[in-house]
Amino acid sequence: MQAQDHSAVNGYLMIADISGYSAYLATTELEHSPEVLGELLELIVQHLQPPLHLSKLEGDAVFVHAPEDTFFRGETLLELIENTYAAFRDRIRAIERNMCDCEACRKSPALDLKFVVHHGEYRLL
Repeated sequence: MQAQDHSAVNGYLMIADISGYSAYLATTELEHSPEVLGELLELIVQHLQPPLHLSKLEGDAVFVHAPEDTFFRGETLLELIENTYAAFRDRIRAIERNMCDCEACRKSPALDLKFVVHHGEYRLL
């Protein structure tokens, strides 16, 4: 087994978190809710990588990272976030339009997406 390099990197850490996830799961049946959430998480990952690298999926959150030279302009990262959010809202609207009568489909518009971004030194463990 090869040892991992845990040296410090300058760059970006981002968490994209689905808001309302816990309440959504608590108030919907399990028939469609895992499917809806899985679809939304997959969409987020597809929009963020590349250029970001997937580090981990944790429940309702996607954790990604990238070295500093990935984005030459801060606006590029903001555009990536904006495009990911727009795609998320579009998918929610599509679920709403094509929904069945189950609670998971009816309550999907209550889900939202938030981002937390850190720029600076970090270590991947």
